[in-house]
Amino acid sequence: MAVKKKKQFVTAHLSLAGRAARTALSQRLTSLELYPGQDAVLLAIGEEDGIALRDLAERLAVRPPTITKTVARLGSQGLVAKRNSDSDARQSHAHLTEKGLAIVDAVRSTQKAVERRALKGFSNKERKLLRKLLQRVTDNLDGTPSPALLPDEE
Repeated sequence: MAVKKKKQFVTAHLSLAGRAARTALSQRLTSLELYPGQDAVLLAIGEEDGIALRDLAERLAVRPPTITKTVARLGSQGLVAKRNSDSDARQSHAHLTEKGLAIVDAVRSTQKAVERRALKGFSNKERKLLRKLLQRVTDNLDGTPSPALLPDEE
């Protein structure tokens, strides 16, 4: 007697894929002596050097104390320098050090390598469609309205 395989929810597949991607990335980031989450902080600072910690927390959708702790750890690793604002003494800004600038490129390469591995065998069209579909899932769960897929993307 054959056992009928139970159909899994899409959200279960999303969770498993997300966990596998985070694990693969974390393993590679270890070689750079980075902890999970530090890569996102470094990349965000790399996009806007001198970003206010409050803005950094908002951009990454984490609580300000989390950013403060992460920036302090990155500072002790010599990757980030925290400086007080010239205009508002209550604000601190994060800047990449030379060592931090160098590691940002390595983080980007690491992320690209993990993405290539995850999407091995996907066509460019499938990759584009997957990005759009995942963005729609995110928007739906965040309550953000998302545009419908264009006819050539369906």
